[in-house]
Amino acid sequence: STDAGFDAAKMAANIDDMLSKGVDGLIVSAGPTETLPSSLAAIQAAGTPVVFVDRLWKNTNLTTPWNWVGAQNDVMGSEIGKEVAKHLTGKGEIVIIRGGPADNSIGIARTEAFTAAVSDSQNIKITIAPAFGGWAVDGGYKTMSDMLAKKSNIDAVFCENDSMCLGAQKAAADAGRSAKIVFAASDAGKDTLREMMRPGSNFIATAVNDSDQIGRVGFNHLMGMLAGGKLPNITPLDSR
Repeated sequence: STDAGFDAAKMAANIDDMLSKGVDGLIVSAGPTETLPSSLAAIQAAGTPVVFVDRLWKNTNLTTPWNWVGAQNDVMGSEIGKEVAKHLTGKGEIVIIRGGPADNSIGIARTEAFTAAVSDSQNIKITIAPAFGGWAVDGGYKTMSDMLAKKSNIDAVFCENDSMCLGAQKAAADAGRSAKIVFAASDAGKDTLREMMRPGSNFIATAVNDSDQIGRVGFNHLMGMLAGGKLPNITPLDSR
């Protein structure tokens, strides 16, 4: 097991090192990395089965056995968007807080689907925060604080993950504006579910992104491929 610490070059080096040791299979959790062509070429040349979890690299096109296991990010965004639009009864101002970076396919899928779901309501206005929240509570707090200073009216906030939205929720509370804003985000983490269960909570919607399930299914799929089993390349998991 290796950890590249969000460094794409180190991840590539780690994969090369694993392949040079003759591993039978790889499980790759790529974090923010969208693709590593040199690593794809090395995996292809070695003929090593690989499972990508959570993030599918662009231009995979491998002939060696491979599989992707992850959440349906577009479904998450769409279902949350429908819930927020229903809560707002078709009118209001929504702020979207993205995780980043700009080419992050997971965040893009969630935001585009959310936006499409609320766009049927002509009286809903969407503002995308210019700064990224970095997928963290502190980042969500700072980004929301900036947006509160810029906008006198915000009715709802959608974040690309729960952690940022918990931070944004706290920022609104600290600014004395919680009463008029609702929050929604993807992932359904335990802290978020506890918050949603709190009487009077203004966190109104989340969607399932079960990392435990993704990891278990990814492991089992690699074991299946090593045993000669045939799997579809793409395995989306339930994201209700």
